[in-house]
Amino acid sequence: MNPLKSMLKWEFTLIYRYKLIHLAILSVVIYYLSLKIMPDIDVAEFHTLYLFFDPVLIGIMFVGAMVLFEKTENTLQALTITPMQTYNYFLSKIISLTTLSIITGLLFVIPSYGIDFNWFYFFSGIILSSVFLILLGFLMVSRCNSINEYLLMMMFSFMLLFIPPLFDLFGFYENPIFYLWPSQASFILFGGVFGEVAFNDILYAILYLIFWIGLCFYLSKKAYYKYIVMGGK
Repeated sequence: MNPLKSMLKWEFTLIYRYKLIHLAILSVVIYYLSLKIMPDIDVAEFHTLYLFFDPVLIGIMFVGAMVLFEKTENTLQALTITPMQTYNYFLSKIISLTTLSIITGLLFVIPSYGIDFNWFYFFSGIILSSVFLILLGFLMVSRCNSINEYLLMMMFSFMLLFIPPLFDLFGFYENPIFYLWPSQASFILFGGVFGEVAFNDILYAILYLIFWIGLCFYLSKKAYYKYIVMGGK
């Protein structure tokens, strides 16, 4: 069997075994019900926020849980002595978790909007944001040996990378400096799902996320070799 197909089969098995798909769908149900209970917050900004935090949850939290499991079971150590290419390992996680993000995103958007939303911005936002966050999650978890250690690092990264652009999203404080944050690019793409966005902003968002994906992939490959293959600290 093709190595990538084998890895994908394993990734989807893990997703099902550890109930990750159940948790992802549960988050959709909770958020959707909260909008029905509190219709005053049923606005585009909160929908944009949800579409961002869905891939955050799946990308960062789930990839961390899966990699820590693989470390505990010595799966990663076993993989390093197989002929499997490193990119197949990353690609299998990216495809499986991004697929899950797309499914949960559609489960949220379609009941609220039907099919009357911008599909291009939806898919580009989900895919680019998910890939970036999955690689970022791996980059962080490669240095961790416990869930508590990873959660601490994740909380710090969350505050640093994601909180500041929220001020711009909700209009509390607008400043061009927020365009330095990759999460700002995600907010712009998800905002386009529900409303009008300038072409220049969309172009910036796509290119900036691609830049961060390339950077995180490069750093993740180095971290994989240093902390997993070589067992560095």
